[in-house]
Amino acid sequence: MKQTHIEFDLAQARAAYSQQNSKYGATYIPGSDNPLDYSHAYVVSNENLRKVTALSKNICDKVLTITGSGDQALFYTLNGAKQIDTFDISYCARVITDIKIQAIKSGTPYNQYKELIANLYKNPHVSQAPGMDEILKKLPAHSADFIRGMDGYKIFGNGLRPQSYEKYMITDIEYKQLQKILPDSFNFIWSAADQVHTKIHDEYDIINLSNIYNWAPNSFIPTLNSLRDHVRPGGYIIAHTGWPMKKQELQETANSVHKWARLGILEIDKFNISVILQRNKQR
Repeated sequence: MKQTHIEFDLAQARAAYSQQNSKYGATYIPGSDNPLDYSHAYVVSNENLRKVTALSKNICDKVLTITGSGDQALFYTLNGAKQIDTFDISYCARVITDIKIQAIKSGTPYNQYKELIANLYKNPHVSQAPGMDEILKKLPAHSADFIRGMDGYKIFGNGLRPQSYEKYMITDIEYKQLQKILPDSFNFIWSAADQVHTKIHDEYDIINLSNIYNWAPNSFIPTLNSLRDHVRPGGYIIAHTGWPMKKQELQETANSVHKWARLGILEIDKFNISVILQRNKQR
């Protein structure tokens, strides 16, 4: 898929935040000016992505994944994906992904990378974070302009606190591997999960819908069914959730998709559950 051309609206982005130097960033509750479009992004994912992405190791040439903190695409790269398209309801997710790519590819030492990520969690002045002056020069124009335009607004910082990063973020060894294989960018599709099927044309080996159930439980089943024709026969939809689904909800999901997919559950730990759909090999 070619890189999608997307324009952000700086005035709308600023309006999504209650005030400059906002402590909590843009709200996740829909309201005027669609603040969800610019909600502050996670700096590090709160999922065990190392295990989730390893489920599809060597069978994931083409992947569609939620953008999130950018870590999703990094871990799929480590597991052999050749084409990775990302989507997210928030534009800020695109920006944190670009920052991570350029930090890694530019040779930033791993310890400095960790310090940068931790600093972005709490710093509303992204352009002033240690090391960002050099990274800004290498960022795609869309992300560099957004960072400068949103200076003073807390566009990052959701999710885990820095003291918990060690368990979930890429390791020093993985970082060195990424420096050799990471592409210059990932295609970004600006979309909510229940609408992404209207903006894609490809057929993927893996579609990752991490935490969609958490944020939009009522659209969970419709989203799964809307993506039926975008996962190859034998391919997988992995719908991660941070808390267990009720038995009734699992049964409703299984009943809804049974004509085209098999449903399974992987419990990584009590806070990491993956609902896995494998599309039937017959269309």
